[in-house]
Amino acid sequence: MQTTEFPRLLKSWRARGNVSQLELSLLCDVSQKHISFIESARSSPSRSMVLQICEALDVPLRDRNDLLLSAGFAPEYRESALSEPEMAAVDQALNMMMQQQDPFPAMVVDGLFDVHRANRGAMKLQGFLYDVDSPTQLPPVAGNMMRSLFSPQGVRRHVANWDVIAPFLLRQLHAEALSNGSTGPVADLVRELETYEGVPTDWKRFQPGHWQAPILTVDIKKDGIELSFFSTIATLGTPRDITLQEIRIESYFPADDATRRFFADA
Repeated sequence: MQTTEFPRLLKSWRARGNVSQLELSLLCDVSQKHISFIESARSSPSRSMVLQICEALDVPLRDRNDLLLSAGFAPEYRESALSEPEMAAVDQALNMMMQQQDPFPAMVVDGLFDVHRANRGAMKLQGFLYDVDSPTQLPPVAGNMMRSLFSPQGVRRHVANWDVIAPFLLRQLHAEALSNGSTGPVADLVRELETYEGVPTDWKRFQPGHWQAPILTVDIKKDGIELSFFSTIATLGTPRDITLQEIRIESYFPADDATRRFFADA
C-alpha cells in the first residue's frame, strides 16, 4: 500500500523551490500527469524517479536519503568520516586550505557549525580569547562556532559589536532553517541560541545601520587589543557524500593593519 509520506515530502520540496508540477515534469522528462499521480499517492515512484526528482529540485543529499526511505527504498548517499581512506584526497585538500590561510584564522565546520579542524591562526585567536595556552584547555563551548559566540561562557563578552553580529547571524540561521522546512537540527540550534541570556528578542526585525565599511566585520576588544575581521565561506563544489556537502571552510581576513600585525607576529 502506497504511503502518503513521499507525496507529502515531494509537495513540500516542490513548494520550497517554487516549482510547479508542469515545471517539474519538464525537468524530469515525464508527463505532468505522472507527477500529479505520484504527488496524490495514486502512483508509486521508482527509485530512479525519486532520485531524478531530487536532482531536479536540488534537494540536499541528506534529505534525498529521507525521500528515498519515505518511498520505501534504501538510502543512496553515505555520511563518511574525513578519516576514512576514500576521503584522503579531500582531507589533504582541506589541510592545504588551512595551511594556505595561515597566519590568519581558518576552520572546517559542519552544517551545525561544529569545528572539525582549525589552523594555527584560529588556534592563536581561540587561545587569546579564552586565555588558554593549548587547544586541549579550551572549554566545550569552543567546539561550536555559534555556541562560542552566543553563550555567556563563550567569547561574546570580547565582541565589541555583538549586538549587531548576533541578530545578523540569527537571521541567517533562521533563513537556512526555513529552507529545510523550519524543522530539523538547524532550527533546533536557532531555538537553543535564543535561550541564552542577553540574546536580543527582536532579532527577526531588520535594523538598518550606518555602515562605515562595505562588509560586516567582527570586532574584538580584549586586554587593550582591538581586532577586526571579515569572513569568507567556501564549500566543496561537487560533493556526493553528505559529510562533504555539509562541510564549510570558514576563513577570516584582517579588516585593518592592527589585526594583520597581530597574526603576523610569531
